[in-house]
Amino acid sequence: MLPTAEQVLAEERLAFTDRIIGLEQQVRELQQTPLATPSEAVAMESSYALLTSTTTWRAGRVVMLPVRVLRAVQRRVIR
Repeated sequence: MLPTAEQVLAEERLAFTDRIIGLEQQVRELQQTPLATPSEAVAMESSYALLTSTTTWRAGRVVMLPVRVLRAVQRRVIR
């Protein structure tokens, strides 16, 4: 006997709800665990500061400025 369309839909909704509950639990677990130790965070911040102070970084920002402006305008127009 084949399941009806309503039964299939109900089964899909149940599977979808189960998936959502599982993903919510994963998010809660990830929020509770720190991503980096304090010393790793300091090292990453100093590494980022060093990177953003380079001439290459600044030149790339200047070159990509028109693209960033167009994206910002596009986001505002679409919304």
